[in-house]
Amino acid sequence: MKMSKPIKAGMILECTAQGPDAKIYPHVLKTLCPGMEVEKPETMTNKKNLVELGPEVAQILLQTGCDVVFLIWDRMPKWDGTGKCAEAQSELVEKLAALGIDLAKIVFCCIDEMLESWIVADGRGITAYFQGKTTHKLEKFKDAGPSKPKERITNYNSRYNDFTDDLGIVQAMPDFDRAAKGNASFGEFCAAVRRWCA
Repeated sequence: MKMSKPIKAGMILECTAQGPDAKIYPHVLKTLCPGMEVEKPETMTNKKNLVELGPEVAQILLQTGCDVVFLIWDRMPKWDGTGKCAEAQSELVEKLAALGIDLAKIVFCCIDEMLESWIVADGRGITAYFQGKTTHKLEKFKDAGPSKPKERITNYNSRYNDFTDDLGIVQAMPDFDRAAKGNASFGEFCAAVRRWCA
């Protein structure tokens, strides 16, 4: 019996190539859908570049074999614009449509408020990760809402660095269900991955 080819996914992120997002989102996608092929993320450095250049990058990814492209950016900090997800998405849709891109192959993921906002929605990863770095018994990190997530993690462990710690925290999560329930925007990303995985 001939096997159907695996779904190939592209990702366009607002971070730098060394940013935690560039390692974490492919990890989440592969964890949720091990059979999906994931291209190395295209990193746009900042949100302005993602909105302005992302559509052309998406076009190239689709033309070179990707079945779906995930456009992922943080709602905050807002930098340029209003910080409203709908505003950035509207600009992206307009540019994508002008290029004749099938929007059914694009997944828009505006994370509220930022990557760390869904990480703190499930304190199990934070507790497990930092517990592994000390012999002292740590209190559990309590699941938290989306505001000031980096500050919350720093208050829990003063030696926190998002570039060096975020991936380890995410890898320490037993699953992504609690984070998806606690942060609706991350939940939408997970649901989109599962839809394409089916």
